[in-house]
Amino acid sequence: MKQFDINMDSIIISSPVVIFLCRSTQNWPLELVTENIQQFGYRVEDFISGRIRYLDIIHPHDLEKVNLEISECLKNGCSELAQEYRILTASGETRWVEVKLYIRKDDNGRVTHYQGILFDITQRKMAEESMQKTLEKKNELENIINSSQVFVFLCKPEEYWPVEFVSENITKLGYTPEEFISGKICFEDLIHPEDRERIRADVARFSREGYNYCT
Repeated sequence: MKQFDINMDSIIISSPVVIFLCRSTQNWPLELVTENIQQFGYRVEDFISGRIRYLDIIHPHDLEKVNLEISECLKNGCSELAQEYRILTASGETRWVEVKLYIRKDDNGRVTHYQGILFDITQRKMAEESMQKTLEKKNELENIINSSQVFVFLCKPEEYWPVEFVSENITKLGYTPEEFISGKICFEDLIHPEDRERIRADVARFSREGYNYCT
């Protein structure tokens, strides 16, 4: 039995999921928190002693939102709530967490405790933020291109140069992007018949000589 207890402790410490139980009084003093709270630089004793309470570690910019969401939950009589917000580690680092919160009540229906399951989602949030920035840059570039006289094409190195991508401002020449993407029109269709052989030869030569672009 003793060996089993040691193994369970090891599992909890190595788990990324932190479980906590706190009273629903001011700043949520903790009555229980699993040992793996140390992944954020804290010790169990920091909370059980009352030196640190749960709301103390929530990022100041998210504290109002957290309280409002819980107040709304209580107002609507729900028994559980999923939240995402930032917390501060013991060293002051910001981490994003996902928390599943369960509302505990006594026999008279009064809220006494909040039981939480907390998971670090910092990496996911960073990936989402990176993706959002990439999307914003893409949209900014598209807006610049579409408001200019420059047309951007991506063609396959096949006969007639079928188009995989063309900027929206191709409409300035009387075409639609769909006409190219569908294969109804190829890039070579835009080139004057008298210039096609010369352009083919130039592109072939520049490709052969290893140039990245030609004019």
